[in-house]
Amino acid sequence: MKKLASIIIFCLSFFGFAQAQQTDPEKLQSAIDSETIVFEARQASGMSGRMIQLDPGYTLQVSPEKVVGNLPFFGRSYQGNPGSGDGGLKFEFSEFDFLVKPKKKGGWEITIEPTETSDVRSVYLTVQKNGSASLRVISNSKQGMSYNGYIKE
Repeated sequence: MKKLASIIIFCLSFFGFAQAQQTDPEKLQSAIDSETIVFEARQASGMSGRMIQLDPGYTLQVSPEKVVGNLPFFGRSYQGNPGSGDGGLKFEFSEFDFLVKPKKKGGWEITIEPTETSDVRSVYLTVQKNGSASLRVISNSKQGMSYNGYIKE
């Protein structure tokens, strides 16, 4: 019963959040075409189903030159970094494949895969026409994480 209640709360909060963030679809299309995107995460959920609300500042920045991620992480890590106090998903790579696929009912599915050696295997960004977005990061050394948020103008 608690699980059902948390799912309902999640859906309602995401729906309300998506309605609050409105972005011009033409500006969004030009940002995606130019591969210049800034995703701001507002919610994070791990593989265990745990979801947390985030403070501003957790972003994924995509430009034609590089991809920079500064995202929180909670879950299982398969490789430890002794002495490292930072448990987040922080990454940067400059060689990557950027694939955009339009969705049938509007919006875009973006796949970013680094071609250089990186801990991140792939990044999947689903963007709606109103600017709300969801992000999935697949790592080689950590469990996958999902984020909900929006595309900043």
